[in-house]
Amino acid sequence: MEFSIILRLTALNALCFLGILSKDIMALEPSFDVPIVNITVVAGKTAVLPCSIDSLGDFKVVWTDQFSTLLTLGEKRIIDDERMVLDRPHTKDWNLLLHDVKYDDRGRYTCQINTMPIKTKTIELIVLGTVVWTDRWSTLLTYGDRRIINDERISVERPRLRDWNLLIRDVQYSDQGNFVCQINTLPIKTNSVLLNVLVPPTILDSSSNDLTAKEGDTVTLTCNVSGVPKPTVQWFRKPHADSRDQHKERVKTSEGHYGNRLSDDHCLYTVSHRGVGINGETLIIHNITRYCDGIYECVAFNDVPPAVNRVISVMVEFPPEVWLVNQKLGQYVGKETILECKVTAFPQAVSIWKFQNQDLFNSFKHRIDVYQDRGHMLTLSLRLPNVTREDFGQYSCYASNSFGMDEETMILYEYFPPTTLTPAVTATAIPRHTTTINKRNRLFKSTIYNENELIPYNRTLNGHNPGAPYSGRQGYNTGQTNSHHVGLLIFSSILSSIYLFDTSCFMML
Repeated sequence: MEFSIILRLTALNALCFLGILSKDIMALEPSFDVPIVNITVVAGKTAVLPCSIDSLGDFKVVWTDQFSTLLTLGEKRIIDDERMVLDRPHTKDWNLLLHDVKYDDRGRYTCQINTMPIKTKTIELIVLGTVVWTDRWSTLLTYGDRRIINDERISVERPRLRDWNLLIRDVQYSDQGNFVCQINTLPIKTNSVLLNVLVPPTILDSSSNDLTAKEGDTVTLTCNVSGVPKPTVQWFRKPHADSRDQHKERVKTSEGHYGNRLSDDHCLYTVSHRGVGINGETLIIHNITRYCDGIYECVAFNDVPPAVNRVISVMVEFPPEVWLVNQKLGQYVGKETILECKVTAFPQAVSIWKFQNQDLFNSFKHRIDVYQDRGHMLTLSLRLPNVTREDFGQYSCYASNSFGMDEETMILYEYFPPTTLTPAVTATAIPRHTTTINKRNRLFKSTIYNENELIPYNRTLNGHNPGAPYSGRQGYNTGQTNSHHVGLLIFSSILSSIYLFDTSCFMML
C-alpha cells in the first residue's frame, strides 16, 4: 500500500518535471532577431544579406537562392562561387556576403533554420546594373561612376542614387552627336541622347582687310563667317572719321531693283548669297566713286550671343576737283582781300594759286594758307594784305595728283567809289499837284528820288557798275542791282519829258 503511494507520487513528480522541461524547451526555440528587409546594391559592389538568430542551440542555418540552390550550410560554403562568404561579426549573426555583385545576382535569398517546422527569412536583393556611357563612335566614356576616357571635361554626376548623368564641361562643336547610356543587363538596355551644339558666330581671318581702290573699279568686300546655325550677315556703312556725318546706315535695297541689287546714294552694290545668310557674306561695289568710300561694317548674328562684327576701311583714289567761292570779286585799292578755293582729291593734290599764269608763293604781298575741311576736301586761301592796281587781274586755283588735274579761274577787279550824278531832268521839276484835264489827256506820275539813293554811272566800265566793296572773306557782285537803279532814273526822266510835252499841248489847245 505504501509502495503504491510512493510510486504514484514519483510519477506525478516526473510528469511535473517533464512539463516544466517541455515549457523551457519551447521557450528556447530559435528566432530571427532582424526584421525582413530588401537590400539594394550597385553592380560591382558588395552586398550584405543580414540574418541574426537568437537561441539557435544545436540547429543548423542554411542559405539558399531564388532557385533553392544550397549556398551555405552552417559556416561552410557549399556552392562553387568564391564571391560568397558567410560573415559572423557576432555569435548570433549568420550574414551572407556577396562580393562583386552582378546584375544576374538579383533575386530572392532565404536564410532558414532546420527546426520542425522549418523557420525561414526571405531577403530580396535588388541589383542596379552597371551604367556605361559611350559616344557616337562607341568609345567607352564612363564605367559606373568612374571616368574611363582621358578627357577631364567628362564626369558622372549623381545628385540622387538613381541618377547617372554625364557631365561635359567646356562643350565644343566636335562634342555634338549621339551619346548612349546603357545598363549591362541581358539583353543590354540603352537610352540614347542627341547632343546638339550651338556655336556663336565667328568672323574668319580670310575676310577682307582695309583697302584702297581707284575710282571706277569694282570692289569686293568679304566677310567669311562660321557658326551653328549659319549666321546672318548684314552690311553697314558710315563716312570716315574726318567726315562731319558719323551716322552709320545699313546698306539697303533700293526701289526698282531686285533682291540682291542694292543702292545707296551714288553707290551700286551687289550682295552674293552664301549659305542661309540673308544679306550675304560678300558685298560688291560696282564702278566705285569717291562718294562710296567710308567705313564698311559687317555684322554676323545667329541668335547665339554674342554677335560679332568686322570693320573694313575703303579709300577711293580720284583726280582733283577745284571749286571757287567767287568767279569775280571787286575791291578798293589799299584794302585787304582774301581769295578762296576748295580742292577735293585723294590722295591729296598739289594745290597752288596762280596770278596771270605765274605761281604764287608766300611773300610780303601774298599769304597762302591751307585749311583741312571734311573728308578729302581742303580750302586754299590767298591773302593780299594791301591790294594795289598791279594785283588786279586773273587768278587761278590749280590742283593736281597722280590721277589728273583741275583748274578754275576768277577775276579780281578794282572797285571805284561812288560819285554824285546830276540827272538832266530832276525829279523836283515835276509838279506834285493834281490838274483837271480833258479825258483824252493823261496824267503821268513820276517817282521822286532822293539824291543820296542814286547810284553813279561809270562809263569806263561800259555801263557796268560793280556791287558793294569786298568785306570779310566773301565778295559779292551787285552790278545788276546798280544797273536797275540807273534804269529807273532814265525811265523816270523819260516819263517827266512826256508829261511836260503833254501839258504844253494841252495849254495850246
